[in-house]
This record gives sequence, C-alpha cells and structure tokens, in this order.
Amino acid sequence: MTDPRRGIPWSIAVPPEVYCEYCGVPMQDYQADPQTMMDVQLEGPRLLHERFGLPLRHSVAPDFSTYVTGSTLGLRVDFSQNHPPSPLGHPIESAEQAAALRVPEDVHQAGLIPQMLEFYDYMVSHAPPDVQVGFSGGSQGPVTTAVLLRGHGFFLDIYDTPDLVHRFLQTLTDNAIALRELAFTITGRQPGDTVGFTDDYGGLLPPDLYTEFDVRYLLQIAEHFGARRKTIHTELLRRPHLTIMQDAGWDSIDVGTDPYLTVKDCAELLHIEWLVQMKTADELLLATPAQVQETYRQMVADGAQQMLVELCPAVPPENIDAFIEVAREYE
Repeated sequence: MTDPRRGIPWSIAVPPEVYCEYCGVPMQDYQADPQTMMDVQLEGPRLLHERFGLPLRHSVAPDFSTYVTGSTLGLRVDFSQNHPPSPLGHPIESAEQAAALRVPEDVHQAGLIPQMLEFYDYMVSHAPPDVQVGFSGGSQGPVTTAVLLRGHGFFLDIYDTPDLVHRFLQTLTDNAIALRELAFTITGRQPGDTVGFTDDYGGLLPPDLYTEFDVRYLLQIAEHFGARRKTIHTELLRRPHLTIMQDAGWDSIDVGTDPYLTVKDCAELLHIEWLVQMKTADELLLATPAQVQETYRQMVADGAQQMLVELCPAVPPENIDAFIEVAREYE
C-alpha cells in the first residue's frame, strides 16, 4: 500500500516506566529518590536518542502521575511495585460524602504535593545548569478525578442525586484550578494561551449528559485562566462526543487509543486539529515490524493528520525502528 501524502508529523511518547527500563532502574526507586528520578529523566532520553534518534530532553520535573490530583482529596496511590503508580481503592463511599468534599485549605500540604515540592526543591538545587525544572498539576479533568475517588458509584449518582454530583464536580473543578495556580506560583511562570486536559473517563458519560457533567467544568477551568486555545487527551469517546467537543470550542483533541473511534471517524467529523494514536499493545508491542508499517500506512491513507505511538516496556527495538522508518517516508 502506497500513499503519496507527505508532511505528516510524527512522534514517539516515552513514559517513565520505559525510561526506567532502558536505565535499568526499578520504578519504585525512581519514585522514591529525587536524584534517581532526575537521572532517569535525563539519561533515559539520551539512551533512546543514541539508539533510535529520538529527541534529547532538557527539562526535569517531579513525576508522580496524574493521580496527584486525586491524592489531594484522599486518593491513596501505590508506588511500591516495579510498575507505574496505581490507585488503592476509592475513598468516597456515597454521593453525600462526595458532595461534602471541600478543596484543601492549604493545597501545599495535601496528598502528594509535599513530596512533589520536596523533589522540586532538590531538582532546582541539583539539576545541571542547562536543564529547566518544571512543576505541574491539575491537568486531570474533574470527571476522571471523580471516578477515581468514587468509583462506578459516580455514574449511578448522576441519575439518583444529580444535584449532589454537581456539588462534587464543582469542588473538583475548584481543586484543579488551585493545583494549576500552585504550579504557576511555584515556578514563577504565568498561564499561557493554551490550557490542556487529560480526561480518560469522560467518554463513559453518554452524549446527552456529556456537556452537563463534563464539558461545562472543563470550560470553567479554561475560562478561569483566560485560555484562547483548549487541548485535551481523552479516551472512550464515541462519535457524538467529538461533535460536542468541537462545537464547545476545543482546538485540539487527542483521542489516544480509543477503541470506539477510528481515523476515518475523526477525519469525517472534525475540522480542528486531532490525533488518533497507534495502539501500544496490539499495533506495536505484539506486532511484527511489517505489521507496524502496514498499520502506519493505513492510518495515513485513512486521513491521519499526525502520527504518534506511546511505548511500553518490552517493545521490540525492531518495531520502534520500523515505526521510525515508515514515519520518515511521510515527513
């Protein structure tokens, strides 16, 4: 299969567990020590640059996953195993308890934030002179945080006690704003023109409830920071969700490895920037090099605007080589 299209940008996303794999560092050691975390964040990209030509990295940051957001409201996170962090249960047991939740009086002392601040201070003091130190928080969408805190009961609450759910979501929205403001205070930087979100559970809402219980709260955060451009990584959407997001003013939608959407769906429905990622497991980890390239060519033929795949541990190097080789044909 040959496609004449050119000018297709591409990238490879590398999560910390892959950097740890290449550095030979257990994940629990990465999360436990700021020097180890910083070393992995710099050495991992260097190793991948030498092997595959991927970009070097010139920044570091405390990295405790997007679960940091939920941790400020009671979510416990397990960092003790040699795998990415995982939540330990759902701390909120009822809609009433959810509605009674409040933003912490001092977000500096909430959840994982003190450890992040400790790691940040260390990195500022010990990072090489040409390396920038970042600090982020609050990008997780309120609905995703709600599901992590409340579990599947959240979706039942929407039908049984919608008023309580809105109180819950408003608290989560205010908390996300507070975490973003904390990051700006810590780094001394100002909000830019773009506000980005991660909202992997938002698509579990049916389209007729999506705006009321999800999009309106994301827009509230964007409006608080005066964003002129809104971007989102969100999975589990269906076709109607795409139209809702576009009509609500989103500028860029990354649907990740959404099992319910295809490149053709996005090409047909969207006139904004969008991205469908290659599937990490099925189309990279478990594929042959020839299959990797076949999938890439088909996605471009179907109308992909850009191409991205996220690595995971144990991906065969020859599959990464195959992705890069075909990607360069379409640059």
